Amino acid sequence: MGLIQQAAEQAGIATASVTHLPDLTEKVSVPRALHIKFPLGRTFGQAGRSDLQEKITVDLLEAVQNRTEDDEKIQKLPYRWRRD
Repeated sequence: MGLIQQAAEQAGIATASVTHLPDLTEKVSVPRALHIKFPLGRTFGQAGRSDLQEKITVDLLEAVQNRTEDDEKIQKLPYRWRRD
């Protein structure tokens, strides 16, 4: 994903991704990413949690719009996996 993001950014398209593995994401030098502590494959949370899915989507859009050079490339999201 990092190479795709870099190519898009070079073409003038701002990007952001969500990662479960921030150490690996850092190694591929993404322009910006959000780290979420959810199980792999559950990037946007539990099925049916449209409220949480919307929040994560808004966080992604804000990361693209509001990022400055001083910001960390990988920002941690505050959400935690909720067990039923």
